[in-house]
Amino acid sequence: MSVFLIPVDGSEYSLRALDYVIERVKQNPAEHCVHVLNVEMPIVGVNVKLFVSAESLQDIYREEGEKIPMPALERLKTASVSATPHIGVGEASQVVIDFGKEVKATEIVMGSHGRSALAGALMGSVAQKVVHLSSIPVVLLR
Repeated sequence: MSVFLIPVDGSEYSLRALDYVIERVKQNPAEHCVHVLNVEMPIVGVNVKLFVSAESLQDIYREEGEKIPMPALERLKTASVSATPHIGVGEASQVVIDFGKEVKATEIVMGSHGRSALAGALMGSVAQKVVHLSSIPVVLLR
């Protein structure tokens, strides 16, 4: 069974990853499982914990985390591909890798913003980190 993990950030690049998975599922409609993951950066700071409850923070993460994957889920639904949405909180590349292991993903399919090597080195790239650190095969799409 193919288990696809698609991290989405609302960009055109992550939508390309969806199209790739849709084509893969159409080519081999045997058993498959699709997970769509949105990762929210943690809201940190001393004052945050003083003025915002843990429950309120979870509500913020859930509210923001449900907005971004909606177009992705609609695109999959239109293509008759069922998917399970998930929200992670933390450093994006590590959350993607950990979640991939948790769901026993056979592939992580994600968009790459296609920055130059220099820009990627300076800014750090979630995709680059996932490729470098993941034991799960990673497919990058531009």
